[in-house]
Amino acid sequence: MPKRPPGRVGICCSCPQACAASPGASSFELSPMDSANLLDPSLPQALRVVDALSDRVVPVSAEARPQPDGLSDQTVFAVFDRSGACEVFLGLVTAMQAAAHPDRILMDLLPYVSPQPLRPDTSVEAAWRRLRREGVTALAVVDDNDRFLGAVTLASLLDAALRQQQKLRHMIRRMSRCFHQRLDRLAEHSNRLRCLNADMRDLLHQAALADSVPDLLQSALTRLTELVDARYGALIIQDENGGIERFFHTGMTEEQVAAIGQPPGGKGLFGDVLCRCGTLRLRNMADHPRSAGFPEGHPPMRSLVATLIRLHGQVYGRVYLCDRRDGSAFSAEDEQLVEAFADAVGLAIDHLRERERRRRDELNLRIAAQVFESSAEGILITDAEQRIILVNRALTTITGYSKAELIGGTPKIFQSGHHGADFYRDMWQCLEESGQWQGEIWNRRKNGAVYPEWLRINALADESGRVTHYVAVFSDLSDFTRRREGMERLVHFDHLTELPNRLMFRAELKQAMLRTNFHGKMMALLMLDLDRFKTINDTLGHQIGDRLLQQVSKRLLHCVRKKEEPRFGDIVARLSGDEFTIILNGLEKAEDAAAAATKILERFQQPFVLGNLERTVTVSIGIALYPGNAETLDELISQADLAMYHAKRKGRNRFCMYDPAVHGRTQYQQVLENELYNALERGQFQIHYQPQIGVADGGAVGLEALLRWRHPLYGQVSPMEFIPMLEETGLIEPVGGWVLEQVCADYRRCVRALGMAEGELTVAVNISAHQLNEDLLERISRLLRQYRLDPGWLKLELTETVAMEDPEGSMRIFNALREIGVEICIDDFGTGYSSLSYLTRLPIAALKIDRSFIKDMIDHDEDREVVGAIIALAHNLKLQVIAEGVETREQYNTLAALGCDVVQGFLCGRPVPLEQLKPPGAPIPD
Repeated sequence: MPKRPPGRVGICCSCPQACAASPGASSFELSPMDSANLLDPSLPQALRVVDALSDRVVPVSAEARPQPDGLSDQTVFAVFDRSGACEVFLGLVTAMQAAAHPDRILMDLLPYVSPQPLRPDTSVEAAWRRLRREGVTALAVVDDNDRFLGAVTLASLLDAALRQQQKLRHMIRRMSRCFHQRLDRLAEHSNRLRCLNADMRDLLHQAALADSVPDLLQSALTRLTELVDARYGALIIQDENGGIERFFHTGMTEEQVAAIGQPPGGKGLFGDVLCRCGTLRLRNMADHPRSAGFPEGHPPMRSLVATLIRLHGQVYGRVYLCDRRDGSAFSAEDEQLVEAFADAVGLAIDHLRERERRRRDELNLRIAAQVFESSAEGILITDAEQRIILVNRALTTITGYSKAELIGGTPKIFQSGHHGADFYRDMWQCLEESGQWQGEIWNRRKNGAVYPEWLRINALADESGRVTHYVAVFSDLSDFTRRREGMERLVHFDHLTELPNRLMFRAELKQAMLRTNFHGKMMALLMLDLDRFKTINDTLGHQIGDRLLQQVSKRLLHCVRKKEEPRFGDIVARLSGDEFTIILNGLEKAEDAAAAATKILERFQQPFVLGNLERTVTVSIGIALYPGNAETLDELISQADLAMYHAKRKGRNRFCMYDPAVHGRTQYQQVLENELYNALERGQFQIHYQPQIGVADGGAVGLEALLRWRHPLYGQVSPMEFIPMLEETGLIEPVGGWVLEQVCADYRRCVRALGMAEGELTVAVNISAHQLNEDLLERISRLLRQYRLDPGWLKLELTETVAMEDPEGSMRIFNALREIGVEICIDDFGTGYSSLSYLTRLPIAALKIDRSFIKDMIDHDEDREVVGAIIALAHNLKLQVIAEGVETREQYNTLAALGCDVVQGFLCGRPVPLEQLKPPGAPIPD
């Protein structure tokens, strides 16, 4: 068993001062009590005069005349001059001198030359010789400042010597008793050491055979606690990171251990101080300045002996023993037993961990060998002269060479000739400077095929820094290159049409603009949008829509020029949905772009074959030229987009060239369209109401709810501008729902404003084709219940074109609305294309004649005859007739003569907000 390391520091007794312990465990150390018995600090080694001062010295004034009565012959007067500010010692006078001259003052009895006083550390032997030699009775003793301390006489020196002799006799008797006790304790300690050595030998033997020794450590701790007669014991084993791995204890119940929680974590008395001192032996832990007390639930403990478990500078844990059962403090022998125990435990743990490290290293080697062989990457190892000494299975699979063909050769066998001498020179320079290199390299397989690989080379060096091996690891990039090309295609090309996508388009457009600037020619950007593609997608399904987009892309590719050196070809790209774009390179004049657009429009006149269907799809094209009005890529795209938008506004199936003067309005409309998306939530929409007047009596019979948009910047926006935008963007559904709810909320106020009763006044609301679905019925029913309204007052107006788009679906919804009491009115009748057979079957209540017929019927007989025919048709079908756009009395009289039921227009009243709605006043003016 190894000895404790020299210079180990311990703290003994109740004093926290550190003292150096003996270097060997075999030394025998006195306890504090024994030290006190053997070396009494009150007994000097040599008597000094300060220890033999006479107790018969009487301090007196120099003018005093002491009376000899009652004084011993041994009395000595210390004479002082007290006339000044401070007392001055003058000399000594004996009682015998004073008795011989009773009439004289002591000042006069002083010798002419006083004997030299003694210093306090003067030996008694020297003082005795001076008294005998100088023949004086007493000698004064003064300190270094000549301050009088006392006097010695032959009698006082003899008394001090006798006292010392008596103390020596007592000390000899105590030492005799102490040594006999120590012999007994030494025998007991030797016996305990033999027991501990036997236990530790057993512990080390078991540790050499077993994989884990927790039970052995627990029993060893219990045995140590019994040998030292300690009440509590603890053994903490640390892991390799300094954390607590195991905690063994004796003397405490499991409930107490659970209440304590974590064992000492390495701070304060049990951690920091112990780590610095190595061993602690305290009579009372509470007296130590670093003591922090015990946690709640911890049993009370007072004395302590503790030591670190360490070996070769490595700390494996800590051992604590607390409170001897007899209440005494732990002795130096106890400390030695604990240290010997800690040394044995350290050896056992070190052996176990070393064996575990070897087992782990062997396992790592096996795993490394398996990884080396099973790695998907090729691995090659050479010596310092670049001779191949080891390759793995993946390398032979990738290169086609066998191990036998490679071992002993050099990596030059793989060179493909793809790289020059500079490449390999730079590679080896990097290896020499940094010890590693990585990069893409082209090598050759055994079959001659050249392939790319990602190669990493590391130089391995010994302790002196000399390179001993090179390790090369590489991955075959053949599949990766193919995947990378596929990923780049996914990133830059549309997966449906295989055309360049928006990202690729922008890169191509940028290059086209740079080429145009360099060559001094012209290019054109065409923006194309399929007309009514959403209708095809919604009605025929997304699969048909996708098939159409694929055919469109092929047709566009046939309309453009291919790349022929030195001319660059045209680029067709798909941006999103049904939006395509074409870059026309190398144009001579603007007419070339117009000719290309015309060619596209002509090709689109041919129907597309979509399975069993044939469908003609038109396209709207916007053209922007470069150089022109655009300076940047985004400006050019914006101009082409504006031109395309203008083509759609002009009726679709056409192309438009960008013109700043013309497209300022188009840009304004695009801004409006963007603003339209937030208009509803910003509260910019309003409902205006226009009265409808009965022709028979001229009184109000109803109102039409008209949507208005007041923009904070552009003011009142015309419905002719924003209603089509609502239709095209799909915003008509949420906005139309808001109109229905607002009309229901306003209805009773409208009735009160016109002075009418509920049910007498009807309100007409325009419905879009987007709203004509099953949700409309549910929404109206919910609103009527929410506002507690009868349904008879509500009329829904929709154009005959909307009603005829899906006659069967319209009939189903109209019947359901009629069942709940809501009436249907056909708006703008005469402008659409309706089937009279379906019209007679629809459950409608009224027809509304379009304002275009009313406007011209006074001056054109044909229009008047059409109006009369519509009125006659409606009456024959038992339908009410409403004429809108009535602005003059003449129009009113003509309609009355033709039998019209209700009129609406500026003659009857303009649309106004609810707040301005008033009852009809005077009759319609003549």
